[in-house]
Amino acid sequence: MRRPPRALDLRSFPGVGPVAVATLVFLYAPILITTIYAFNGGQQALVWDGFSTRWFGYVLTNTAMVTTAITSLKLAAVATAASVVLALAFVLAADGLRRTGSGLANALLSAPLVIPEVVLAVATLGFIRMIGLQPGFTALVLAHTTFCIPFAMMPIRSRLQGLGQEVFEAGADLGARAPAMLRRITLPLLVPGIVSGALLAFVVSMDDFIISAFLSSAGSTTLPVYLFSLIRRGPSPAINVVAVLLLVLAVLITTVTYLAPGKKRSA
Repeated sequence: MRRPPRALDLRSFPGVGPVAVATLVFLYAPILITTIYAFNGGQQALVWDGFSTRWFGYVLTNTAMVTTAITSLKLAAVATAASVVLALAFVLAADGLRRTGSGLANALLSAPLVIPEVVLAVATLGFIRMIGLQPGFTALVLAHTTFCIPFAMMPIRSRLQGLGQEVFEAGADLGARAPAMLRRITLPLLVPGIVSGALLAFVVSMDDFIISAFLSSAGSTTLPVYLFSLIRRGPSPAINVVAVLLLVLAVLITTVTYLAPGKKRSA
């Protein structure tokens, strides 16, 4: 009897271990250094001058930082909601198309993933001026929504493709019409993909700099754009503090998302 082929063991290749360790250090050492120097009491971002938490108080009471952070959160929330709704509608509509039409539609909507972001920023800036809009919050919402649709679409489409047809066929056999099947079968089964897509879109919107730099205006400056202006003046521990707070937010969101399905199953 022929044995199945053994899985490839990467550890047998020379140099894999050191390369893996170096890669992990390169990825996580900057995060660790940033976290440590967020508690620096000095005026320089990377010059240690004693332990202190005063920069946390400075960041949380700085009007400009709080305003730009609120702007980024509002923008990310609106863009996430809009992009998830549009991505969900597209995925459900494309699922009923023929394979050729579905592939073409997916390619067109996924184009922002491969087009350089600076090209999208320049094109969007020219387009909003052509339709009579000016750089500001509305333009940012339109641009971020468009840019986030592919990121929200990927988990939803993957989840839909992973569902078996047996559930839908059973619903049809029981007399469920299309609206009822969508409401009671399709959408509940797509919830994990919708949540994943929403989180991905939210993070992408919060993190975006290039499009935001092109389309921001007075009163609609996002946090990444504001932080870049601070770095040009000279890095301070306040930038490290903002990075740590955003890291904590990301960890909390990821943890809640990871634990939520377990709580639902245990209930």
